Amino acid sequence: MDTAYYLNLNFEENVRKAFAFLCELGFAEIEALPTLVRYQKDGIEVNVYYGRQSHEIGASIIAFGNRYPISTIIRITDPKEFDHFHYTMASTPDGVAAALEDLSLLMKHYGRKALEGDFQFFLMLERQQRMWAEDYALDVLTRQLRPQADEAFRKKDYLKATELYARIKERLSPAELKKLNIAEKYCK
Repeated sequence: MDTAYYLNLNFEENVRKAFAFLCELGFAEIEALPTLVRYQKDGIEVNVYYGRQSHEIGASIIAFGNRYPISTIIRITDPKEFDHFHYTMASTPDGVAAALEDLSLLMKHYGRKALEGDFQFFLMLERQQRMWAEDYALDVLTRQLRPQADEAFRKKDYLKATELYARIKERLSPAELKKLNIAEKYCK
């Protein structure tokens, strides 16, 4: 899509209206583009953006060298609300305006501590993101190694089965834990 399409969405103007509360909190607009408006205060940056391909409207807070999407902030603050959260897609000026109003309400409600620069909140965000990343990595590893471990056990290659099952022990089913115990006994 060309720039004229994005200009017709009035994204910048609607961000300024919906996120005026940021200026009241001492943030200053530092950049405005047809699909991105950035605010900054005391090392904390707020980005409000329009996805050029997805048409999703989102926001993130950047602090201490890390980016925290509003979805992450909601997930930390209210996991039940996160279960119902989704980024709004909009492709008309009215849709963009409505989505930005909704997003600003979410930012006011769930992003308050981040916008105030609450260092403890950012530490909690950092720890939780790291835990989610580790869980995701273990899930991926489990999907990769589980079939290999099952195959090794089936072929009675107990050393290999033990090595593979041990790497994903946290994700093993009760039946797989029994297989691991059997494989370990045969390796002794």
